[in-house]
Amino acid sequence: MTTQWRGSVYRRRRKLWIRVKIGGKWVDRPTGLDVGQEEKACALLRRVRDKVTAGEALGDAELGPMTVRRYAATWIKRRRLTVSSWRSDDAHLRVHIVPKLGGMRLDEVRPRHLADLLEQMRQDGAAPRSVRNVYSTIRSLFRDAAFADLVQATPCILTRQHIGRIRDRDPEWRLAAVFARAEVETLISDERVPPVRRFVWALLALTGMRHGEMAGLRWRHLDLEARPLGRIVVATSYDTGRTKTGAERRVPVHPTLAAVLAEWRLAWPGIYGRQPGPDDLVAPSERGRMRHKSNTLRFLALDLAALGLRPRRVHDFRRTFISLAREDGAERDVLKLVTHAPPSDVFDLYTSVPWERRCAEVTKLRIERRKSAKIQVLHPESCCTDLLHAAEGAREIAGMDDEAPGNRTQNHRLKRPMLCQLS
Repeated sequence: MTTQWRGSVYRRRRKLWIRVKIGGKWVDRPTGLDVGQEEKACALLRRVRDKVTAGEALGDAELGPMTVRRYAATWIKRRRLTVSSWRSDDAHLRVHIVPKLGGMRLDEVRPRHLADLLEQMRQDGAAPRSVRNVYSTIRSLFRDAAFADLVQATPCILTRQHIGRIRDRDPEWRLAAVFARAEVETLISDERVPPVRRFVWALLALTGMRHGEMAGLRWRHLDLEARPLGRIVVATSYDTGRTKTGAERRVPVHPTLAAVLAEWRLAWPGIYGRQPGPDDLVAPSERGRMRHKSNTLRFLALDLAALGLRPRRVHDFRRTFISLAREDGAERDVLKLVTHAPPSDVFDLYTSVPWERRCAEVTKLRIERRKSAKIQVLHPESCCTDLLHAAEGAREIAGMDDEAPGNRTQNHRLKRPMLCQLS
């Protein structure tokens, strides 16, 4: 059943207002448009009509002008359902974009406003890569706004001169963003690192998986009976149902990781209180949920500090796996099939690399556990108590408010000359 309503656009001094009657109640709201923009005001009225007649709820904020803040709130809600990196987009919106541009109408944002925003970030000390990442979020937002006919054209036409080159704030940092062989062996062996985290570090360091791929790994993705090495099917990043590149990969289980996995399979019920099923996560958080990268990074910082090692990122395990494997003689092209999506070159697509050869290249990686490093959990009460206490302080990255704030004003019942009317 559709909602009965009436609506019109009228002039109030130099501004255009909209009046709608929904369920017997009149509501007047400013459109934010000036006299002379009647076509846009009527388009707004048609959108309101379509929304109401479709039976959708209409909040007070729906009747105001479409600002960057309003659109960002609805955009990020859709983004979180389709894009695994939505948290980064949300942070860019909250910290940089909305404070600067939030009050502007979406269709009034011009390239100069974006250039000023990026320049202000640079003056505030933001790294060049951070500036480019924020601009990437802005470009995605206005691209979707253009598809929704909310803007005539996207203002994201900045050149490299405005955006800047891709480079790190510290050019020497990336060269050191890798673990030494001894550091990896310490992280997966030292008893000062809790058992759960020793397993997570081994899984990352001996497969080259991205964090999201590790977090979304489930027991059905493991085939430890495959030969000559067990097989891990990398099929999803977190719970999105797809990897970052959209392609599945088969990763051989390194002999050292095979031993760790066997012990972890026995310890899993004691940690989480039940036997794992095919759809259970292989490495869930301390509370049995999917791991978040922010918490994993925090735990890595704690373990590196406890071991007296310099700080590194979670993604550095991936770089370490590739670097050490190639140092130990692994063939580049074969190793790339283990860590990245299949090649797009037509000739390469017709080239099939046997599973045995992939296993042989992974086996060349010389990483071993040190003695007395077995994962043993005999009773649920004794498992990872330090992790459980640490998890109490873990904070989720806050998302943008689900609802855009609405302004409640008194309805004006004075008769005004109607410039556009729909019923």
